Order: sequence, then C-alpha cells, then structure tokens
Amino acid sequence: MRRVGVLVALAFVLPSSTIAAVRQAQPTVFTGYGFDACSAPSLAKLQAWTASPYRAVGIYIGGANRACSQPNLTPAWVDSTLGLGYALLPLYVGLQAPCASQSGLKKLSTVPATAASQGRAAADDSAVRAVALGLPGGSPLFLDLEGYALHNAACTRGVQAFVAAWTAELHTQGLLAGVYGSAASTIRDVAAITSGLPDLVWIADWNGVQGVFGDPYVSDALWTDHQRIHQYKGGHKETYGGVTIDVDSSYVDSTVVGGTAPPPPPPAPTPTPAGQVSSSDGLATASWPAAAFATDVVVTLTTVTPTAPAAYAVQLAVTESDNQAPVPAFGAPVTIHLLQPAPGAIPAVSDGVNWTQLPRLTAAGLSENVQSAYSIEADGTVEIQTLLPGTFGLVPDTRPPSRPVVAGRMVRNQLMLSWQAATDDVGVQRYNLLRNGTAVKSLDASSRRVTVQGFSPSGLNVFRVQAVDAAGNASQPSAALVVVAAKRPPALPRAVPRWAYALYSWQHTHAGGRPKAAPKRPPAWYWIWSAWRSSPYRLK
Repeated sequence: MRRVGVLVALAFVLPSSTIAAVRQAQPTVFTGYGFDACSAPSLAKLQAWTASPYRAVGIYIGGANRACSQPNLTPAWVDSTLGLGYALLPLYVGLQAPCASQSGLKKLSTVPATAASQGRAAADDSAVRAVALGLPGGSPLFLDLEGYALHNAACTRGVQAFVAAWTAELHTQGLLAGVYGSAASTIRDVAAITSGLPDLVWIADWNGVQGVFGDPYVSDALWTDHQRIHQYKGGHKETYGGVTIDVDSSYVDSTVVGGTAPPPPPPAPTPTPAGQVSSSDGLATASWPAAAFATDVVVTLTTVTPTAPAAYAVQLAVTESDNQAPVPAFGAPVTIHLLQPAPGAIPAVSDGVNWTQLPRLTAAGLSENVQSAYSIEADGTVEIQTLLPGTFGLVPDTRPPSRPVVAGRMVRNQLMLSWQAATDDVGVQRYNLLRNGTAVKSLDASSRRVTVQGFSPSGLNVFRVQAVDAAGNASQPSAALVVVAAKRPPALPRAVPRWAYALYSWQHTHAGGRPKAAPKRPPAWYWIWSAWRSSPYRLK
C-alpha cells in the first residue's frame, strides 16, 4: 500500500455536517471493486470516477506513520462521498513492525506487554478520529501494518500482541477491527494469533487475482463470511471521466461504511500504458512500453524457488484485467532487469524442467526466431528482453570463451604475440599466457599483446594464449607458436676466437675501444657468425 510516512496532524472539529454523515453512513456488506489513494481525492474527482467500476474508497484517517496530508478528509467530504454511492474503508497507519526495513518509521515494541499497550492506544486514537469524521458505530477500522522481514520471532510476537490488543480495544468502542498488510508477513502472522483474531483482513498480494480466496499465505478456512479484501495491484494510474488518479486496486467482500449505488458495467478494454513492477524480493523489475499490450492487463514479477542448476529465478506473468486470461505474447518487448551483478552466471529461460541459456541481444533486436535475449549492463547487471511470459533465471555459465587467434614474430631476440579479443557469453575476464602448457602470466581482459623473452636453447619453447571468463571457463588454447634455436651455420670455425666475441660486443655496445686483437678486415665467416649470434632463435 506504501502509504506510510510522517504523520500530518489533523485537528478535528465536529461541524453540523457530522450529523448528516452519521445518518447516511451505515455499516453494510459490499462486494465489488475498491481503490485507495495516498490522499483522499476531491469530490470533483470522485464524481468523475463514478464512470469507473470502483465503488469503495480507502481513506487514511490517521496514525503515527500516515504519509500524506488529507485536506479533503472532513465530515462534509465523508457525507458527500457516501451520497455519490461510494463505500468507505477507513485505514489507520499506526506503529509499524519492529523489523520493518523502511527507514524513518515509528515502530512498535518487541516486548509483548508494551506492544499490547501501544495497540490499545492506537485503537483508542483511531476510534476518536472515526467519530470526528462522522463514522457510525459498527464501522470497520483497518490497521495498516506494512510488510516486514520474516523469520524474526521477537518481531512476530510484538506484531501479534499489538494486533490482538487493537482488536480487543476496538470491540470495546463498538467498532469492527481489521488489519491490512502483506499476505506473506503481516497476514500470515496475524492468522497465527491464538486468541482474538481481527474481524476483517485486507490482504496485499499483487498477483492480479480479482478475488479474495486462494492466496497461498492465507488459509481459506479463516475469515470466510464477507470478511476479506484483496489488494491485487499496487500503485498505478487509471483514468475515468478524464481524471487520472494514482491508486492501489482491491477486490472487496467485506463490511464497509455506506455504499448504495451499483457500479456501471466494466469499461471496454483499453491498452495498458507503459509501466514497471518489482519482484516480490525487490531484486528484479519488469518494465514495458505502451505498445506491449493491446488491452488492460496485470503484470506480475514473482520470485520463485529455482530448479537446478539455476541460482535465482523470477516468473513473469501477464493476465487480462477483466477475466484473468493469460496473455501468451507481447506486442513489444518487456524488459526484466536483474538488479544484482551476477558474475559467472548467464540468463536462461525454463520450461518447468530444463533451463535453456538465452542468446545475446544483437542490434537486430528480438524477432519471431529470437523472442528472448539478454545484455550485460555497464554495472554488471543483466537485462532480459522478452516477447513471451515465462520463468527467467541465472544459471552457471558453462560455455568457454572462443579460442584466441594469435600471431607472433621475433624482434631483437624477443617474441611479440598479438591477438584479437575472444568472445564469451558474459565476457572474458583475463588471458593466460601458456608456456609449454603451463600458465606463466595472467593478462587483463583488455590486453591484446605480450612480449616474451628468455628462451631455452635446448628445451621446449611452446607458447599459446588462452581466454578465461568470470566463471573460470577456459577456452581452447590458441595454435602453438614454437620458438627454436637457430642452427649453427656450417661455415664457422670449430672454435670461434675470443677476438670475435670482443668485436661483436664493441659493435653492439660501443663500450671501450675496438679490440686490438680483431683483424681490421674480419673474415667472411665472422659476419655469418655475428648474424647468427644476434638472432639465435626463430619461429618454427
């Protein structure tokens, strides 16, 4: 619901219109569609929205963590809204769970006795605010308790003590007690209260199902008699009568305040505008352009337990809003962004049994033949573009990089190696220089050349280059470049005289003077020997 934040104070004065509101507002059972907005919409907007299928409106009457100001929320507004035929669903955003992750929240205690005292105080405050708005006895008041981390026993005990006290205290005030919250955390813990369950629940599970039963976290055996509301779609914008409001959508089968006029027939299908949803764990998003869907749809991205060998998976589902029929294909790509870098993993799609690695997205984009593909962002995260719903995940990268193609040449008794970049599914991490099959040097992924020297005159000098990716997959080594010692020219004397070495050194360093023992005109063999000594190795 995401309506928590800093409380905006609202002074209550009981004008004469309160009496009229009390006369008109009567608790009753309503079945149909409802919405809530952070601030109560103006009467003009609600008048325009009589063209919508919604006939129940959630209103935030107070609480320590209420986020938005409520300039419209007065007894006169309540009276007029009920007169338009809307039902009201009062919400109170009180203290939040001790293990709630959102910063800046005022939180309830983990000590059950303290939490119970806080729950009673919240109930009393909500009852005062309900009376100030002209809501009659028997009205439902919903405690807005946003989702929180699981598997925290102290947190759960505090929440349960707070809710049990909230419920009991509202009963003493002649009001019905309701609780809104995440199906997977709030409602699951509330359902486990051993004594004093709230009268009503408002289940937040954005799965697109427009009904109140069948949620995997909430037993259908609880709250069976018109005691449920299901918030099936989170914050999004809808337009009716030329007026756009950012709302959460719910299906209601519960006691409400007022509500008399039947809703109009459902509107004709309209295209879904561009939008985005997050996965249930917040580690992935799905976004789409306006051209993706021809009718109004519900898009959900659900974290699922992956089957081997995947380490992480999400399920993208798209259903039509009016009849929950699955949408089998999209008119434009939906982009799934996995928000955590995944070195050593590659995107894949599952058919429920096997995983198939996705191809890299090319400049040609998706097509009839390539309906899902991926790219790696600059920050190392993965984006998947798809024209189909399905289960997408990350599997270990088992494909090695391509084999480097290496060229070499001898320059001044050194081997100069160069190569073009190898290709890989998720990118080359490094290159290894192999000498006689053993890695002797590691080079970063941007390297394209290396210089080698110091060869064995009688042993092996076999050099190759190998690409390695982030998962440790190594490519096939490049073709071998073999350095061998050049053969001794046959025309040399059996023992080369010392003056030849001295003369060679002087000619190449110019250190000292010319050797006196060297002949002024060296013999022809000397020049053959000098060239051999300068390049004693060659590429085989």
